[in-house]
Amino acid sequence: MQDNLLDPANTIVIADFDGTFTKKEVMGKRASALMAILMDEKYLGQDGLKAAQATFDHYYPFEIDPNLAEEEKSSLMLEWWGESFSIIKKSGVTKEMLLEVCRSPLLQWRDQLLDFLQLLSAKKIPLIIFSAGGFGKLAIEYLLKRAGVFTENIIVFSNEVVFDEQGRFLQVIEPIIHTLNKTGDLLIKNKLLDQKPKKRHCLLIGDSLEDVRMAKGIDFDLVYKIGFSSYSPEIFTKTFDLVLPIDGSYKQIISLLD
Repeated sequence: MQDNLLDPANTIVIADFDGTFTKKEVMGKRASALMAILMDEKYLGQDGLKAAQATFDHYYPFEIDPNLAEEEKSSLMLEWWGESFSIIKKSGVTKEMLLEVCRSPLLQWRDQLLDFLQLLSAKKIPLIIFSAGGFGKLAIEYLLKRAGVFTENIIVFSNEVVFDEQGRFLQVIEPIIHTLNKTGDLLIKNKLLDQKPKKRHCLLIGDSLEDVRMAKGIDFDLVYKIGFSSYSPEIFTKTFDLVLPIDGSYKQIISLLD
């Protein structure tokens, strides 16, 4: 791809968050997902931690299985979120706990990610952060504001958490966004994009094979797909136009729009 194939003035960016904006591994630990950091006895208690770990061990292999039928995987992902939210509620997790998780040293931006966001703001390039994170909208907006990069060009579309009067986790507003229903059709249904947007180029960034679906159903002239590979790079190269390593930076992505 030539660097000038994407016209910044004619481009929309659609990006995942966990593991895409954040590093997937920090200090030798898997730290890409806010939910993974929440899996600590401090927040869930001993019983909740055991239950959450068992749930992760059961469902995560299904999430990354490229050979599993879409309908079956979608059902399993919905089950996973349902069980995870139930564990969080039973454990008495509060809004302050979730925000404390956001301040964890295990949560780190990818190198030059903030430079990328500043570039999008300067060039007035719309960015839709499309996340299936368990408490995504609350956490993502909090983190972007804390970093000083939650600018007018950014829309966060993710799961929304409801708390009770004491600030305890109550529920997640339905429909729950998960990896298999995170498609362009959902963006259209929720009026975040038209089926045929005025801006005709899309830069799509993710870290799972399913992330390419974030533009599915949207009529773009060009969708350039970038993936941060977490496993089997050879499989990622069949799906993404550009595959970056698990610890890759945003340097090469910036060059596409600068």
